[in-house]
Amino acid sequence: MTAQVPPLVETDDDLRSRGARWLRVLGRVIGPEAGVFERQLPFVLVYALALVALTVIPTILVDASSLWLGSAVAALVIVLAWALPWHRWPESAQIALPVLQFVAIALLRTGTGGVASPFGSILFLPAVMLAGRPGRAGVAVGTLGVAAVVEVPVILDAEAEVTTQLFLRSLFVAVVAGTVGIIVHEATSRLRARNAALAALQVEQLRLNEQLTADAEALASLVRETEASRAHLGSVMDAVTEQAIVATDADGVVEVFNPGAERMFGYTKDEVVGRRSLVSLFDHSQLEARYREVFEVDATAAADADEEALFAAVAAPTITSGVLVRDWTFRRHDGSCGTLQLAVTRRVDGKGSTIGYVVVAADVTLEREAARLKDQFVSLVSHELRTPLSSVLSYVDLILDGPDPLTDEQREFLLVVERNARRQLRLVSDLLLTAQLDAGRFTIAHQDVDLADVARATLAEAAPGAEGAGVSLRLEAEPVHVPGDAMRLEQVVANLVSNAVKFTPRGGRIDVRVAADPAGGAVVSVADTGIGIAPDELDRLATRFFRASTATQRAIPGIGLGLSIAKAIVEAHGGELTIASRVGDGTTFTFTLPGA
Repeated sequence: MTAQVPPLVETDDDLRSRGARWLRVLGRVIGPEAGVFERQLPFVLVYALALVALTVIPTILVDASSLWLGSAVAALVIVLAWALPWHRWPESAQIALPVLQFVAIALLRTGTGGVASPFGSILFLPAVMLAGRPGRAGVAVGTLGVAAVVEVPVILDAEAEVTTQLFLRSLFVAVVAGTVGIIVHEATSRLRARNAALAALQVEQLRLNEQLTADAEALASLVRETEASRAHLGSVMDAVTEQAIVATDADGVVEVFNPGAERMFGYTKDEVVGRRSLVSLFDHSQLEARYREVFEVDATAAADADEEALFAAVAAPTITSGVLVRDWTFRRHDGSCGTLQLAVTRRVDGKGSTIGYVVVAADVTLEREAARLKDQFVSLVSHELRTPLSSVLSYVDLILDGPDPLTDEQREFLLVVERNARRQLRLVSDLLLTAQLDAGRFTIAHQDVDLADVARATLAEAAPGAEGAGVSLRLEAEPVHVPGDAMRLEQVVANLVSNAVKFTPRGGRIDVRVAADPAGGAVVSVADTGIGIAPDELDRLATRFFRASTATQRAIPGIGLGLSIAKAIVEAHGGELTIASRVGDGTTFTFTLPGA
């Protein structure tokens, strides 16, 4: 980075273009970097040359006493400059030395002819020295000193005639000395400013160098940390072999392909990284369907879409939802297909622009196949069991209501058969309803339903079982009419009450409340004083075939379908089922239904 030179600073080229090279030389003697002693040397040397000239041309000497007195003053100047501690005193005290130089020059001129002295030009040396000092006082003192030196021989020589020519000569010498002083003062001021600016630039350069060094060290440390983090992340990704971790650029071209991905897809990293798009590993027909769904185009446009466009259909939802998780069909290197659960996360830079995606995939082929076979089995078994169970119940009813008398023992046995057959029929009905939900054949017969009547009928049917379990039932209901399927809604309340009875110890209580929702519709709650449910199991409680740990630990009968069916029925009515529970404090099931 090149520093901008302040306007006050003049470069060497500028000085040379102004013919000011001599100013730099002069500055080394009379400038601010020179000491007090060094600044007196030009005057002493010139004065010594004048004395040497007198030995060569002795006829110039007219007054030896003035000469020797001037020489003594000149010697005094150099002695004072060397001996006195000028650094302890104010800088203005140094003006005394040029003043003494003027005195020595005045005596030299007096001793060598006065007005006719050939050494009068020496007086410009102290004038220049004074002009080079900071401030304009030196220029004024130098000009007055020159004028005084010019006039001293005239004043001391009684025989000298003061003429107009002599006066003008003295005046112009003073004017010239003042002009030279101003020029020298401005030049040295510029030189001083240049030196000050250069010193400031040097300080700034040192500061910038230190800052640059610190920044370089911080950057090097950050690079080391980043490399260490990258190596650590790479080792973690390489250690993951059961899941595929793939990173792509913004267009879907693979950049990272971990060993889990190699194992899942059957390709090596070298075959994929930088060479293939992620969507090239997916089923193309499924990608086209997804493309039509996301971008709302026809089949022709989807068929013409390239891999970059198809990948956009896979990744586009992550812009709004953050992380997208769904199942995809993929093709392995050997041509076989499987199902993977794909989680796509968008990567952004500091400005929020997309720089790529991170994909985590798990092979769920076996799990999805097992679920499909399970659903198929449930549907098959349900249909195969429903008919014989219905037949058994019909024959039991015929025997119980028939004309032939039955003993008490026979009637008790038949009632046990009826009770268990009806329990199995309810289980088969639940399995069939589950199969209908999966197949999308579940329908709701809407009509006007009073939920208070539904709750009363359900509790009347559940009362014998609750009484046998030692659990009391209590109903608080107000008439609330909603559009819905009365039989299905009765099934929801029955499942919730039955579930509460099973999980409430003897002596407990179940409260059923039906009330109008202030926002419209109805609110139904079933609260028990039972054993409660662990917090980490609440989210999975309405999942099919899931059973809470409290149920398995206490060997409470059930297969885990009641709550999932209740939730499905409520949601089919446009409502919502929520669960609140604490272990040991009971559970409250609440469902809301929209109004007409």
